[in-house]
Order: sequence, then C-alpha cells, then structure tokens
Amino acid sequence: MRCSVLVFWALGLSVGLCLEGLEEDPILEISRNVTAVLGEDAVLLCVYRGSNEILGAEWSRQINSKVKSKGLAGFKNQAPYGRNGFSEPGSMTNLTVRVKVQSLDAEGEYTCEFESEDEYYSDNIFLSVVARPDIQIQLTTETINGSHYQSVSCSAVSGRPPPQISWLVGGLPAPDYPFTVDMNATAHSNGTSTLTSTLRFPTHLQNEDSVTCAVRHPTFADPKLTTMRVETYATPNVSIKAEMVQRGGSEFWVVSCISSGGRPDTNISLVLNADGEPQRDDKTDSGAQTSSYFLPAAAYEGQNITCVFGHPKFTRPVSKGTTLPSFYVSGVQWFSSGLGNSSSESWDSGSIELREGQNDFAIGLRVSGNVPRYNLSCSRDDGLLPAGVEVVGGSLAFRGQVGLQHAGLYDCSVSYHHVQAGLRINITVKPRAVQLVLPAVDLQTEDGVIECSAADGVPAANMSWLLPEGVSAVSWFNFTSHNGSHTVKGVLLLPACSPWEHAATCVINHPAFEEPESRSVTLPVCSLPNITLDSVTGWDNGEEYIEVVCSVDSIAPAAVVFWRVGNSGRSISSQTEMELRADGWVRARSSVRFPSLLYSGQNLSCSVEHRSLRAPEKRTILVEHRALLMSVSVGRLPNSPLWMAVCDYRGPSISLNLAWLLPGKTESQTSMELEQEGQFLKARLTYQFSLALQEGQNLTCVYRHDHGSTEKTVHIPKYYITAVRVQNHTTPLQSRYSGETITHRLTLQENQHHQRILLRVEGSVPDYNLICKRSDGSFVQMDGDAMVFQQEVTEEDAGLYTCQASFYHHAAMVSFQVDVMSEDRLLALWTLVCICSASVIVIVAIVTCWACCTANKRPQNKGQEVASPLTALMQEPGSPEVKKPAFGDDSKEYAQLISYSIVFEHKSTV
Repeated sequence: MRCSVLVFWALGLSVGLCLEGLEEDPILEISRNVTAVLGEDAVLLCVYRGSNEILGAEWSRQINSKVKSKGLAGFKNQAPYGRNGFSEPGSMTNLTVRVKVQSLDAEGEYTCEFESEDEYYSDNIFLSVVARPDIQIQLTTETINGSHYQSVSCSAVSGRPPPQISWLVGGLPAPDYPFTVDMNATAHSNGTSTLTSTLRFPTHLQNEDSVTCAVRHPTFADPKLTTMRVETYATPNVSIKAEMVQRGGSEFWVVSCISSGGRPDTNISLVLNADGEPQRDDKTDSGAQTSSYFLPAAAYEGQNITCVFGHPKFTRPVSKGTTLPSFYVSGVQWFSSGLGNSSSESWDSGSIELREGQNDFAIGLRVSGNVPRYNLSCSRDDGLLPAGVEVVGGSLAFRGQVGLQHAGLYDCSVSYHHVQAGLRINITVKPRAVQLVLPAVDLQTEDGVIECSAADGVPAANMSWLLPEGVSAVSWFNFTSHNGSHTVKGVLLLPACSPWEHAATCVINHPAFEEPESRSVTLPVCSLPNITLDSVTGWDNGEEYIEVVCSVDSIAPAAVVFWRVGNSGRSISSQTEMELRADGWVRARSSVRFPSLLYSGQNLSCSVEHRSLRAPEKRTILVEHRALLMSVSVGRLPNSPLWMAVCDYRGPSISLNLAWLLPGKTESQTSMELEQEGQFLKARLTYQFSLALQEGQNLTCVYRHDHGSTEKTVHIPKYYITAVRVQNHTTPLQSRYSGETITHRLTLQENQHHQRILLRVEGSVPDYNLICKRSDGSFVQMDGDAMVFQQEVTEEDAGLYTCQASFYHHAAMVSFQVDVMSEDRLLALWTLVCICSASVIVIVAIVTCWACCTANKRPQNKGQEVASPLTALMQEPGSPEVKKPAFGDDSKEYAQLISYSIVFEHKSTV
C-alpha cells in the first residue's frame, strides 16, 4: 500500500510539472471592467488570440437574465457593421470597438463572441457609466441685525457617482469659525444627482478676498477648483481737523471728521456740547471719506467737539476730539502816517498834532489777539465824525487837506461779537501861518546814491519813497531853511543791483501842488551768480567717504548756501568759506563730507539764495555708494581636465594685495587681470588646478590692507562613484567549483526592436560619462543611462558587456552576460526538461517498488542486508549517514529505509 501511494505521488508530480510548463495563453484578450464618461467614447477591447479560423464575430448585450440584445457590432456576410453608437470592428479576430456613451442606460454587461468551425468563444465585459458634474458657483449677500453676511453656493450638477465638495479659504480648509457649511443633495430621475454646498460667513470676521470650492469626482484627475471673489472689510484710519472759513460775512469753524482706507464706508457722527443740528457736507475723494460740519465761530468758541466713528472692524465706536479756541484781544496800538505811506510811521499813545493843509493823513490800528477780524467804529466828542473823515478798513482816514475843524477828541472801539477793546486819541490842528511857495523838484543819481530834493519851498515839502515790492534800501531825509524857505533832501542808498528791472519813485507833497509831484529812476539789474557743484570720493579706514563742494561766485554780498538730502528735504550741516576777489565779486564755498553709505541712492541738493536771484537755485547730484566687494567661485574649465577658482575684487585703487592661500608653491598656476573703472579698481585672480589635487578642501582668497584683511572661502566638494548597477532583472552566474557569483546575466527577446538595458550610477558626482562595450571592444549605442538596441535583437548581440562611468579621476564599472532567447526555443526547452524529469521519476518509482516487494518476500533477519545496498544507492555520496551502525530492532531498520528523501536538482540557463 505504501509503495502504491509513493508511485502515484511521483506520477502526479511529473504530470503537474509538464502541464505547468505547457500552459497556454488565454484564447481571448478582453478588458473585463470598463468605466466610461457620459457623453464621451468608451473602448471595448476583445481580440481572439487562437489559431482557428473565425467564421463569425459579434457584440451582444445582456438586458436581463433571459434576454440578450444581439447585433450591436460585428461582421455580417464578412462585412463589418456597427449600430446604436458602436463603431465598426477592425477585423474578424479583433472585435475592439468604440462606443458613444449617450445615456446612463448604456451601463451593463456586454458579450464578445467568436464563431469557428468547431466551437464558440465568448467572454463578458461590464461597462460602468459615470457622469461628469457641471460646476456652478454664485454669491449672495444679506444684512441681519446690522451685520453683513455673505453666502457662496457651489453646485456640482448632474454627477454620478455623487461628488464631494469642500472649501478652501486662503489655500487652507475653511475653519469651523466663523464659517458655516450647509450641504444639500438632490437626486434626479436619470440616475444622476446634484450636490450643493453653501459657505456662509460674516464679512467683518474674515480677511481673505476670495474663497475656493474644491469638487472631487472620479471624472476629475485632480480636484476641480473654482474661486469666487468676495467682499472684505478694511480698518479705516480716522482723524479730526478744524479750520476757520468766512461765508456770507460770518466766520464758521469747519470741523472735518476724516476716515481713510476703510471698507465699507464709516458711520460718522458729531458730538456737540450745544443744542442744534449743524450743516453737514459729506464727500469721498481717493478713498478718503470726509464729513464736514459748519459751526458758527462765536457760538462754539471754547467748545469741545468730538467725532464718533463706527465701523464693522471696530469692536466699539472710536472717538476723536478737539477743543475750539476762545477769542480775545490783548491790546490795541495806533500809528499815524500819510495814506499809502507806511515808511513814515510815528507812534503816539494819546495825542497827535496835524498841520492845516496837510493832505491825505490816516491813523491806523493794530490789534493784538486771535480774533479773525474786527469792526472799527469811531466818533468825535461823542458825536459824528466831521466831513472828510471816515473809517476805512482798520484806519481813520482824513481825505483831502486837514482843516481846523478836524481837531477834537476821537473815541474808537474794536469789537468782535462779545470781545471789545477801545482807544482814545486827541487830535490838534496847527493853523497855516505862511505864504505858499512852490519848491523846485530835482532827482539825481551818482554811485548808487539817489538824491531827491524839493528846494526853497514854503512850507517845507513832505517827501517819501516808493520802492518795488521785495526791494529794501536805506533812506533818510534832510531839512534845511534859508531866508524863510525850506529845502528837503531825500537820500536813498540802493543795493548794488536787483534781480528784476524796477523803478524807485520819489513822491513830493506840498500844499502848493494840486497833486503830488514824483520823480523816478530805474534800478540796475544784477548779474547772475555762477554756481558749480563738484564731488570727490575717498577712502578712510576701509570706508568710502564723499566730499561735495558747492561754489558760488556772485556780486556782494555773498550768497547763502543750504544743503538738502532726500525727497523730504532734510537739511545737513556744512562748512562755508568766503573769499573776496579782486574784481569785487565774492566767492562762497560750502562743503559737506559724509560716508557715501549714509545717503546712498538719495539726491543731495545745494540750494543757493542771493538777492540777484528771483528764486533760490538748486544743483543736485545722486549719491552712490561703491563699497569694497569680494566674491569667490569655483567651476570646471570647458574642454579641459582642469578646474579654476576665481576671486573677483572691486574697491579703491590705492593699493592692491590680493592672493590665494594655497598649499605648496602654486604661484605659477595663478593669474591676475586688472581693469580701472573711474576711481575704482576691478581685479580678477584665478587659480587653475586638477580636481584630484584640491578635492574636498577649502580655497581662501585674502585681500590685505593697512587696517587688516578681508577673506572669502570656497569649498571644493568631495566626489565619489560607488557602483554601476543594472536595473533590468538579472540572475547570478556562479562558479562551477567555488559556488561564488562570477557575474550577472539577463535575457533579451530575439527579433524584437527597441529593447533597452537600464543602468544606474551610484555616487555623489554631478554628472558622469557612461560608455558600454561588447567583449570585442565595439561600443554600444547609449541613450542617457540606457543601452539601446534599435534594430532586431539577434544571436550576434549575445555576449559579455562591460559599462564604465567616469568623472575626472573617479570611475566604476560593471560587467554582465546578455543572452538572446526566442519563444520557440524557450517552449522546446521546457518540454525537454519536463520529459526528462518525468522519465527520471518513473525509473526511481520502479526501483523503489522493486525494493519494497523484495524486502517483503525475504526473512526478517535479512532485512538489514537487503536494505543496505539500496540504502547506499539512495544516500548522497559522502554523507555521514552511510557509516552509522545497523540497529537490532527490525521496525527501526525499516523506518530507516523508507525515511530517505528523493531530491531532484535541475539546472538550466533559462
């Protein structure tokens, strides 16, 4: 019985190995499950791979368990056809078709059938239909209890299977606060569904200007993102401003409440200590929101005014306040002069004496205080003013000639609403006592001195000078009398020149003149100054300084020079020297000195003021800082086995001590290039070396100067190549004697194009040169890191290949055996192996059965003698078990006989 079991086991093992080696490929190549998108095409793959002649082929659909819909596509009378959205198949053995999926009803099971003379071949495909959803997004807003809310709705319409919707705010998932999400799903009769997600949030609690709806669905390779712009709020800057204006003859305080940069508009209100609703004017300009309130100046003086700003970004209203000033008059002063003549003022606190016949005299008033304006009223002796006397502006004017009737006590008061002040002045008139004699008027100019004279007049003439606006001069008057007549001389010392062409006028008033006499002289025009701006750059303790000199040559007096820097016009201190030249001109030389880094990139201006200039003139330069620059780099020389380190320097050209800190004597391998750039020197120091000499070391470039040294270091990387490995599947080829792996082998398919053997270089090199050779020394075509066999692979391509990767002095190589195998040879080899294995098993089984039967027929005491030779045959040669002594127990001897294992070892090149 035990022998029979062993025989059947051996036969079963042999048959299984043979069947495993001869297993055939499937007859039909088919795609089992196909997923199609609604509205697009789907491909149903079905190809017959057998060798029988196909007489008919068609597609059918399983409608239910009993009904099939046939004739969807196939061949009829050897002609291809396609119906109901199916395309025509390519050939009788290739029923692959393209189906237009127009509805969800297309989902189901389809059968591919081939008919030969002997039998039918069929298989099934299940087509799943999905629908790509349409993404729609919209924004709605609402205001609840004064708070503004926004809702963004994102809908994935008509999708199958149901989509998934999520929200992104600022590139991150929307947080639970302050956002809320509401989902609503709707199923449709056609099998699709619509999912709507609504993101709701209060506008004032979020700062992002957009939200993104992310829809995930099997029809999308990645989540589909749809962004909606939303409204955001910005915190405004608020302030208050008060200024006075006149409107309709009255003064008003204009209080402006200003909010800028806010979104939405700010709610602005004004808080007053008094009753009443002031006039309000709102306007918006360039993002600034201004509410202006008009308050009567007298009614609101000294009042506290508060602007209250309300905005969604404020946790509570913000207040800005100011206090309007109170009006007062601290004093009143009088001065007397002729009308339009402000150069002959004479102050008097209580009385003034006028001469009879004096023309156009006025008494002016100056008020000290903060009133915006005032009313002046005057009376004489508590009555009306006499004829010819009137209040004009802030003066008491006497029109025409002064008479005796104009004498009296004048009482004048200044008032502005409740603020009042007064002044009393006594005016006396000295009567005329002499006969009028016309004076002789003359005007002469000599050496910058203008002399105007009114000679021999009775009474003495009244003389004054009229000068152009902005022109000042020194003047005085001399009065002389001879034989009862009077001579008046006015002397005017003019400046050397004037920037404009003006005239100076001498005006003579005399009772004998019906109108004042005048004489004029033209003032000389100045020569313009010559302005020059120079700059000098230097170095001090390794820092760059710039000195800028502004020189102004002008007529006396010397010009005034100011220095300004930057757009803000910030002034800087300077040193100024004066020099008087032989031609009478004067030179003003102003200089500034500072580190160029202090104002680098800013404009430095020299502003000149002089009386010959109508307006200050300016000269400007741009301050540039050019600091000492050093940089080092290292790289490979093109078309050369050497590397090169480069040290670039840019700085002052006073002296240059630039060198590489290198081991040994390497000066001969360095070179220096110099280039002058204005006041700066550009230098390049190079050092050429081999990679093996400096690999893994640091190279230092040092610049030595009087105050120390500056160093820059560059590191040379340490490179290596550890191995070159084959990426394709390989098997080890071992030595027959030692069992060690000699090389690896891989197999290429015979008669196939474009086969590749992939290699990988392991190491730290940035790049490398990879070449492969056959055993005969010929090179193999390479495509990057792959060996390429463009033509059909033949037996000639088999052999030993060697590949080497190199980077300068680093290299690694690999060798491998390439075998070429065809499908027919592979099948024959498997068949041969199976037959041989089956034969060996049958022989062993027969020998085993014979041994068992012989052992049962012989006496028990001779069992060991019979088992010994068979045991020696089945044991491995040299095994220690052969030398063990025999045992006396028969059961143990028999157990020793049948416990041996039969081991088959087969080695092949497959």
